[in-house]
Amino acid sequence: MNRASYLKKLRGKLQRLPAHEVDAALAYYEEYFDEAGEENEQQVIQQLGSPSHVASQIMADSALKDLEATSTSTKKNVTAIWLIILAILSAPLSLPLLAVAIALIFSFGAVIFSFIIAIIAIVLSIFFGGIVALISGFFILTQHWPTALLFMGVGFIVTGLGILLFPIVARFIKKIVVVCVEALGKLFHKIMKKRKEGY
Repeated sequence: MNRASYLKKLRGKLQRLPAHEVDAALAYYEEYFDEAGEENEQQVIQQLGSPSHVASQIMADSALKDLEATSTSTKKNVTAIWLIILAILSAPLSLPLLAVAIALIFSFGAVIFSFIIAIIAIVLSIFFGGIVALISGFFILTQHWPTALLFMGVGFIVTGLGILLFPIVARFIKKIVVVCVEALGKLFHKIMKKRKEGY
């Protein structure tokens, strides 16, 4: 493999990134080859590792930098998670290490997803419980007005509590997603470190 084919393969592996990031990464590696000189081309290729390995590092680092640099939306956080997962899965790993990485990603994802769904379910049940109490109060208003007022009062309080919890829970979920991205980034760097030590 020569410099041109190496950079072409690297560009192909980076297709999921925005065009300006791909261009910046390729410019960096072109400069790296230029500084080493034509006679050291094979040595540079050996030192860098395969295009898949370099691409996986670029994708994961890009996702983490993007997360730290901007005030991210949940959509960007999810994109960062997917980029890091893709980087881990596209990295040329040994079969046992790849199996461990996949198992860790899926178990970690399942736990976090279940936790988020449970939180959302609790908030929604509080909100809808308040609405049910409020409606029940209206229905028994003609039969026993003190009980109806109690139900309506509890309904208003619980519904209000549910409404107040929505932004808090949204912020909390966003924070969980950010922590997940950072944890996946650390996992990626650990896997890459173990891979380097293995060679």
